Order: sequence, then structure tokens, then C-alpha cells
Amino acid sequence: MTHRLRLAAWGLSALAVSASAEFVWWEGESPSRSTFPASSWFSPDPDDPAAWSALSGGDWLTSTGPAGPEPPAAGYDLQIPAAGRYHLWVRQFWRHGRFHWRFADEPWRTVPPDAALTDRHRLPKNAEASWTYLGEVELDAGPTTFDLRLAVEPGRDTVSGFDCFVLSRGPFVPRGKLKPEAPGPDAEPGWVVLDPQPDLIASLDLRGLNEDAAGQHGPLRLSADGNDFVRGDGEPARFWGVNVSSQESGQPDDLHNAIAARLASLGVNLVRHHSPVWRDGGDYSVDAFRLERLHHLVATLKAEGIYTNLSLFFPLWVGDASTIGLSGYGKKNSGGRPFAAIFFNPTFQAWYRDYLRQVLTAPNPHTGLTLAEDPAVGFVELVNEDSLFFWTFNEDAVPPAQWAILERRFGAHLTEKYGSLAAALRRWPRAKHDRDDASAGTAGVFGIWHMTSEAVEDMSPDQRKRIAEQVEFLAGLQRDFYAETHAFLRDELGFRGLVIASNWHAADNRLLDAVERWTYAAADVIDHHGYFNAPHDGEAASYSVRVGQTFNHRPAVRFPTKPPLRVPQVVGRPSMISELGWTGPNRRHADATLLTAAALSVQGVDAAAWFIWNAPGAYDAATPKFALATPMLAGTFPATALAYRRGDLGPAPAAVHEALRTDELFNLEGTAVATEAALDDFRRADIPPGAVSRRDVTRFDPLTAYVGPVTRSYDTPGDRDRVVNLSRAIDRDAGTLTSLGGGFRWDFRRGVAVIDTPRTQAAAGFLRDAGPVRLGDVTFVCDNEHAHVAVTSLDGEPIASSRRLLIQAVSEAKLHGEADVPNPSDERHPRRLTAVGSPPWQIRPIAAAVTLHRADGDRTVELPADRLYTVVAD
Repeated sequence: MTHRLRLAAWGLSALAVSASAEFVWWEGESPSRSTFPASSWFSPDPDDPAAWSALSGGDWLTSTGPAGPEPPAAGYDLQIPAAGRYHLWVRQFWRHGRFHWRFADEPWRTVPPDAALTDRHRLPKNAEASWTYLGEVELDAGPTTFDLRLAVEPGRDTVSGFDCFVLSRGPFVPRGKLKPEAPGPDAEPGWVVLDPQPDLIASLDLRGLNEDAAGQHGPLRLSADGNDFVRGDGEPARFWGVNVSSQESGQPDDLHNAIAARLASLGVNLVRHHSPVWRDGGDYSVDAFRLERLHHLVATLKAEGIYTNLSLFFPLWVGDASTIGLSGYGKKNSGGRPFAAIFFNPTFQAWYRDYLRQVLTAPNPHTGLTLAEDPAVGFVELVNEDSLFFWTFNEDAVPPAQWAILERRFGAHLTEKYGSLAAALRRWPRAKHDRDDASAGTAGVFGIWHMTSEAVEDMSPDQRKRIAEQVEFLAGLQRDFYAETHAFLRDELGFRGLVIASNWHAADNRLLDAVERWTYAAADVIDHHGYFNAPHDGEAASYSVRVGQTFNHRPAVRFPTKPPLRVPQVVGRPSMISELGWTGPNRRHADATLLTAAALSVQGVDAAAWFIWNAPGAYDAATPKFALATPMLAGTFPATALAYRRGDLGPAPAAVHEALRTDELFNLEGTAVATEAALDDFRRADIPPGAVSRRDVTRFDPLTAYVGPVTRSYDTPGDRDRVVNLSRAIDRDAGTLTSLGGGFRWDFRRGVAVIDTPRTQAAAGFLRDAGPVRLGDVTFVCDNEHAHVAVTSLDGEPIASSRRLLIQAVSEAKLHGEADVPNPSDERHPRRLTAVGSPPWQIRPIAAAVTLHRADGDRTVELPADRLYTVVAD
């Protein structure tokens, strides 16, 4: 059936081309001539067309199997409506099917193997349709031809898929299968379509919150006491940000402009670029194209008043460390990924610093400055998600040749400390796992399990001394790497912004988190990562959303120990969360930004960057695992970003202060307050089966940080522990907490959280069951089951006297066609995904009213059912 349909389309190819003065669109499955097979394994199933409805026209041109002497090729006859320069895009199968292309008799061009993708959409059979920018072309009006051929050698796999192509005179923002300016389908029953254009209105655009240009007053620096960020002119700086990757930085200028403008309008003033600047695979040398695109993105963000945080290194990005001179790596060692090695291998460190030098000292052609010189580069992060105190520090992940380097360094450390290795080894009895050779100057190093509560419980006092020596050595090794690299950035590369050491978790937070953060204090900022994960299971569920997976629409507002928002802080260093996410599929995300803005404000945390912005336009075109550009998350940014950045709430007085001594920490005596590591499902897989958590063995309620900061100092003479009476702030029997400074209340039993300050009053959670929510100057009535409603002053005045107010309301949202059904056999995962959907986004109709209590009388505003924002102006 597919074969017959495609042959018929070939004969009617002119009907497959849409053209206007601004764009030409043609379908991949309708060539004028082709040597592609009439069908392949990835052809849509004619018996299940709905599963492939995300494809333009419901079909695409595909190939599978080995290539013959001539690779598959296809040609299209086009009519160009007007002469000029056009942008060329293709919607294709991920990066499969690398190909050459040309118009008429022009020279062939080749799509690189790691071309940046955007607007990615999952299809059946593990396929994916993604938009890729091919470049600019100059075309004459009238007929022309477009040809492509796969760039594949005979006998190699030809997996490929071409959905559609577009030539655009102006900026083109991909929206799935939708043509430029084409309306989407009508709303499904019980939903309303959200305007596909950015739904902010002119009076709401928050671009004015940002500087005219990021860094215009000079580089970011620390406040006098070291606890906060300030701009170059000394003004306090607080950051509401997002993460992007090389997929976004790799896009053309027009999309950079669109993304930066969209983010600024939402209240964003920080973007964390989290990707390597080397080409995938190969020798890991800096890639000129990626560097230029990063340069342009930094310049574009700067012009919108948005600072950049550069996350340039993650061991997981290194596919085979032997390529850069590290022996012992290969497929048997975590795919060659060199976890832990950066902290002790001199060859690796030399390569890494040369890489930083190339990236940070190359002149940016768009600004005339290097990234090191540019004050718009607010932060440089040294290492992402790696530590000598996490589960990836073990002999299965670190090959013998590298472990031997570490053992020699441990031996040298002990020799320096005790005069000889033999003298050191006499201080404790040999353990069954000890490997040492005093004559060779080596001492055995134990993996991470030996530094956890489970192991310590079975140790003798002498064995514990042995582990304390190791913890001291490893902590010093890690801290020294951060200190030396911090000095390298400052003294040799001339970096003028702030340096972040890392952001990871320890295998046992009660025993090791304070050790981990002590190592970070060698740089400028104490960073964290964390995710709220509702239950989600099935094929590839740790990193993707697919049909057939099971999950739970679980709200954070009823699970206070699960959101990653409790941040133990180091005195003299500001804190941030550079990677923060609420993962999908989960339609109960409307409480996320309110909880985040409130909890971080109470604690005085100065920056949060959400993970991850994948949208080329207003919203995501798919529902990836880490979806951010959704109405439930990005859609709630304006009010919460404004309240957080403006400091409408908090910080509260410190709830607990711990005066820590490093010798006690190295002896694994732990801390009084500890929280569970809020890992995403992908990194949670690093925890070995059966690992025991001791997160509940603490002296204080783990919810303490929600009511006031938990602070720590290290080896500070005269400093003492301090504790505030929390009996009125946290009521476990009632299931409520209230911040010590007031302004934030959370009833986690009923599932309602509120912010109540003079300039911002908001509520999120199960508002229908809560009934009328009366705050200082407003009352909310909402008939949506789970929703977020906020009122905030846009002119900076208290709500009671403000002349311009933003009212923001969001409930559930989903893509058109997204569907799930009950999964009654699994109480933890009670829903099963049956369709992932495609644009446009739909929201549950807003059923809410806000009464403003003003001196001249009450005023009730009925909120529009189909809009997220209402501006009330006098």
C-alpha cells in the first residue's frame, strides 16, 4: 500500500510543493525522480496512520539496508516565486542519512555528521524527525531543481528519512510539521489551544529587567562578605536562567535572535551553555564551527542583557579517553568515559587546560573580545557532575592504569605526611582490600563504597582511621585541582568573571556532602544540580519520553522531600543551582516555579538555571524527558522570575548554622542536616544495586532549609553551631511549614503552597480543593484541580497601590494528540503513554477569578480561559 501511494505521488510532484513570496515547501516523500526504495522498515504503517501524524503529509522518504554501488538519491522540481537569498531547512531522521545536496548545477554541499538539530520529535520505531539548517542559497525566480544523495559508501547502512524541506526568505522558526504561518489543528475536547506565537503581550515583556547589555558595568564579582553576586557597579545581581546545548548554539543567527529575545521577555538573565566545543569523536580538538556559533550566541545573549555561564567539560562527553593519551580506556570502562581522572592524571589536566585556553582566548568576531575578557561571560564552570566522592569513583569505571597513578599519588601523600610509606602503613591494620607496595611507593585506594555509612558501620576504629586518611587525601586532591585551575583562568587566561568548581552529589550526603562543598570553596561559587522526578518507567525512560512507557502525574507540592530545592550553604560563598529540572511526562508541573522561587528566596540562593531549553520559538514541539519550554514551566516564568530577581521574598534568618571542622569531616563524622541527592533518572543509574541510603540519620528535620538557610563554615576560629527553634515553623502533625521571615507557607498535606508578600502574592497546587485562598491583598478562587495563580506588581509598587499588575494563571498543558490511559496493574506508574502529540500546545481552560482588595473597594477579575497572562492597569 505504501508502495502504491508513493508511486502516485511521484507522478503528481507539483502538488507537493507549497510556495509564496516568502517560502517554498516541498515534501520529501514526493520526489520527481528517485533511487530510494519505495518503502523501508521506517515507512509509516498504513494500518496505524495516527502514529505517524507528526510527519508532514503523514509520510517521508526513507531508506534502510546496505548501500549499493551508487547511494540512494532523489531530485525535486521546484518553482521559485522570487529571486533572492533563501534559508534552506530540512526535517529529517535525527543525524542518520548524512547527505550531499545542491540546486541545479551548483557544486554539491555536504551536511556534517554532527549538524545541530532543533524541534526534535520522536516517532515510532525509535525514529525521530528533527529540523536541520542547511545554509543560505541565492536563487533566481522560476523553475529549478533540488537534488540530494546519501553520503554513504557501498555496503554501509543507508538509514535515512526526509520529511520535508523549506526555503524561507525571512527567519524560519520550526514548529514541527506546521508550515510557516499555518494554523494548527483545533483544540481537543476539554482543552483550548495556546496561541502558537509568544503569548506575552507588549505591556508584559520583561526585557527591561535586564541591563541594556550584559556586563555593561563590568564583570560579575562577589559582595564584600562573599555571600552574594554583584554587578560590576556593585548592584546586587540575582539570576533566573535556563540551560542550552550545542544544538541551540549551533543554530543560525535568526534563531539565536529569536531564542534570546524570547528568554529576555520571560525574565531570564542567565543562560548556561552546557556542551563541549570539540567535534563529537575524533581527537577532541576545538571545532571552529562550534566555537564561532558559541561566540555568536554569547554576543546575541549579551545584547539582550543575558549573561552566559560556560559549562565546557563533562567526562560523559569523552567517548574514548585513550584518544587524548589516557591509557587503559575503552569500551570495558564505561565506554571510555574518564570519570574521576581529571582530578589526578597530569596528562589529562594538561589537555584540559589547553582546551580551556583555546576556547577562552580566541577572539570573538562578533564582539572583538575573547570569552575570557567579555564581562557578559559571568561564569565558567570547571567540571560538570564528577567527583571523587560519587559512585563513579570505583575500579570498574577507572581502569587499572589510571588507578595505579592514583595509588602512587596516595603513597606520595602518606610519605610526605609521615616520613615514609612504611611508617604510614603501620598506623592501621591491613584490610582485605588493601593493596600496597611500600618499596614501589604505592598505597591501596578504596572505592567509594568504603566511604559510606554502610561501610563505616562495620569498621574497627583503626580501619576508620585508614579511611579518614584516604578521605583527606582525595578531598585535598580535588580541592587542589579546583584551586590550581581557578588560578590558571585568572592569571594565565585573564578570565574576569566568576569560577564555579563543580555541582555534583556525594554517594552519602550525610557523611560526604560537606566534604564535597569544601573542595568547591577553592573557587568562587558553590553550585548544585537537582531534579524532581515523578515515577517513570519503560524503554529508555531515563532520558526520553516514548509511547508505551508508564508514569505518574505526580505534583511536587505534595512531596516536600523530593524537589531539589534545599541548599546547604557555605559562609563566604554564594550558592546557585545551575541545573534544575522537573522531568516529564508529567502534567502536574504548574507548582514548579512557585516552589523554586519561594524556596530559593527564603534561603538566599542567588541563581537558578532550568534544564533544558530546546525550543526554537515559543514552546517545545515535543515532550522530551527534560522539557522546559512548556506552558507549565516556561509559561509560569514571568511572575516567578520577577518576584525572585526583585527579592520580593526573603531571605529568612538562618535556621541552622554548623561550624564544621575538616578533620572531623574527613573522619566521616558527617553533618547535622542532610538531604537526599535529587538525581535525574539517567545519573541515578550510576548508583549500584543495593546501595544503602542513610539520609534520615540527621539531628534536624530534613525540611529545615525551606523555613530558613542552613549554613556551614569550615575551620573558623571561635565559630559555633547555632540553632533556631523550629517548632512553630515546621508542623509535621499538620503537614505545614512557614518560613522564619514569613511570606512563604506550604501545606504539603493538602498540596498548596503560597507566596504572600507586598509585591507578589501567589498560590500553586490543588487550588480547587483548597477553596478561596485569601492572601494579603488578593483572594484567589480557582476551579482547576491543579494550577498556579499569581499576582505581582509590574511597576515595583506594593500590590495594594500598584497601577499595573500581572495576573498569571496556568493549569495542565499538553501537546495536541498527546494521550495516556490507565495502567491499573502498577500503583506506582498508574498511567501508560499512548501518543506523544505534536504542536500546538493546549491548556486546560483557566477557570479562575482574582479579587483585588484595594482601598477604594474590591475588584474581581475573571481570567480568560485561553491565556496565561492578564495585565490590569489603572
